[in-house]
Amino acid sequence: MGNKRPEALKFLTGWKEIAVYLGKGVRTVQRYEREMGLPVRRPAGKSRAAVVATKAELDAWVSASPYRDAFYLPRLASNSEVFTANLQQGVTEMRRLRGQMIDLREEVQKTVLILRESIEQVHSEVSNSWRIRKTYSAEDFVSRRNSILPGRDRLISAS
Repeated sequence: MGNKRPEALKFLTGWKEIAVYLGKGVRTVQRYEREMGLPVRRPAGKSRAAVVATKAELDAWVSASPYRDAFYLPRLASNSEVFTANLQQGVTEMRRLRGQMIDLREEVQKTVLILRESIEQVHSEVSNSWRIRKTYSAEDFVSRRNSILPGRDRLISAS
């Protein structure tokens, strides 16, 4: 009994080795893992890390294929239809929002143009008034303030 030793597990490391062992392409094997539960392990525990698999697990997975086809694939079909419908709805919503963004961008550009023209007009009016009348007296400011804010003097003296 001491002479018998359990056969060491044969590991395949990386997508290429697994694909060659199964006689498929790398992308096909990756799809098998994603969609049909191909038994691979990621030593780092990350979803995009390197992969390893044992030949025994892969052989068992391949031999269970008729059962997997009967029980697992119909659920995938319905899930993929829901996923496709959600994806189409999302794309439609993105197109609608993109149209709104374009409309809003045009409105903002028009508003900025109007604001710029208004500022330029006020600037030219102020520049012209300063050129015409180079000095202002304190009475000019008081009379201007009183015309804009009538009764202000009474408020100031009352307080």
